[in-house]
Amino acid sequence: MKRTLLQAAAGLLALACFALIAVPAAAQDKPVDMKKLIAEIIGDYDFLIQGQSMVIQFTENDGKLYGAPVNEPPEEIKPVEGKPLCFDVTVSGNGEYYVLQFVRNDKGVIDKCVMSAMGQTIEGTKIIK
Repeated sequence: MKRTLLQAAAGLLALACFALIAVPAAAQDKPVDMKKLIAEIIGDYDFLIQGQSMVIQFTENDGKLYGAPVNEPPEEIKPVEGKPLCFDVTVSGNGEYYVLQFVRNDKGVIDKCVMSAMGQTIEGTKIIK
């Protein structure tokens, strides 16, 4: 069941990544302060997968971004060069590859994560505590 949910989530995420508007070249040329960016990203995000909620926790450790579903060991999520809000990870347990695109709202606050894997894409919303 969990694998099916992850596969569905991954497919939905891929579609959402293609739908995102490209970042202007000028924005890509500016160096990114990864410490500040990770501080903006960390938190819990709620993903709706086949009608069920799955919370993914993003944390920071030694200046690196980590993420995993609640109560699972976190995996390091690495930045994708040239795409400041895009990260990827290959899960150590099963070798599945995920792309995560964080999205800013109209106020410039990161409040969404679009996750793609295995041809699927799902969108998660940051849980404000």
